[in-house]
Amino acid sequence: MNSLDRIVAKGIRTVLEEDLGKSTYKKIEKEVFDVYGISILDAVADFSKLDLVLRKFFGKHTTNIESKIFKKILSVKNNTKTESTIMIKDPSVAKMIFEAYGDPAKKIILDLLLHESKSIPETIAKSNLPKASTYNRIKELIGDGLLTMVGFTNASDGRKVNEYATTFNKTIFEINDENISINANVQNKFLKDSFVFSSIRV
Repeated sequence: MNSLDRIVAKGIRTVLEEDLGKSTYKKIEKEVFDVYGISILDAVADFSKLDLVLRKFFGKHTTNIESKIFKKILSVKNNTKTESTIMIKDPSVAKMIFEAYGDPAKKIILDLLLHESKSIPETIAKSNLPKASTYNRIKELIGDGLLTMVGFTNASDGRKVNEYATTFNKTIFEINDENISINANVQNKFLKDSFVFSSIRV
């Protein structure tokens, strides 16, 4: 799954329920389970499945509905040939990102991978942090979409291992009262297979 889509997935369930109403949301939740045997949270993590269910309910209007939902979570502020600036507006998604950058160990990992991609073993070695907890934090950052797999490298034993980089090139936090919003730069190569990005660009 695309990293930006992973980030946005954190806010989809709440927005779906608010926009479609509890009754419709429950019907969609049941359909997702009946068709795929998974929860709506799992379907949110795989937008193609959720998209098919929404199309059953809303037909040709689905694209507009999805775009409206995604635009409540983020918007595109600027777009160049190499990168796009996005704004994360959803409080739950912004809080997740803010807390990740506020975690001292995760911040070290994000800083290490900001300008140069590395494998997990290499990141652990260069972080000078405890191995087990650093591994867990890297996995959390991948799961939350804040690290993107960008290719492969060979480990010291010859095995091929994944290399990761930060999803965001630059991150600016804006705090007004108790609300957090985030402006972040994302390389366009990380967005080319994003279901969310293509939907809000319609």
